[in-house]
Amino acid sequence: MGYSNFKNFRQVRSKFDITIRHSNLLTAIVPIEPSDWLKKTIELAYSVPLSNEKVKSERLISPILTEVHELHKGYLTLFSGEELNVQPENDLNGACDFFFSSVPNAYILESPIVSLVEAKDEDMDYGLAQCTAQMIGAQIFNEQAGNPTPNIWGCSTTAGEWKFLQLSDNNLHINISSFYVNDLPILLGAFDQVFKNILAN
Repeated sequence: MGYSNFKNFRQVRSKFDITIRHSNLLTAIVPIEPSDWLKKTIELAYSVPLSNEKVKSERLISPILTEVHELHKGYLTLFSGEELNVQPENDLNGACDFFFSSVPNAYILESPIVSLVEAKDEDMDYGLAQCTAQMIGAQIFNEQAGNPTPNIWGCSTTAGEWKFLQLSDNNLHINISSFYVNDLPILLGAFDQVFKNILAN
């Protein structure tokens, strides 16, 4: 139910009348060397069968996002599994895998939500559509709280592949290039560029 009902972009576009385009959102990325902790954690992750979405989320995605948060904790809080219920009548309700609020050290969810990450096991298109619906939900959540944000960022990941999106008003931009877990410095650099973009706005 809710966000998981959106399985492709046609559903999202027809329901919310958004324009969808490929764009070069992230360019000239500066690599960030991962910590020894993250490198060891990722190494250990591959010592067990990564056979489903749950284990990939726990052993690959969550550690990477924890590192991202550690690099930006002065102005962000990372949440996992929180409900984002803004318009159940439009299927904008349910739990989100991960999202970042630009409120540092928050104890409970506070606006503005600035970025979401949706994990989908080997199904990038489904993940992109569901992430887009969650980004629309975050946009509405921020507006309802009196904290409208010019851009909401999202990322869909299969754990191995990471694809970034940006929602501005009714315009969705999908980054042309993907990023990969086997190149952690570039992936961390992509997240750093996302958050620098957010701070600039």
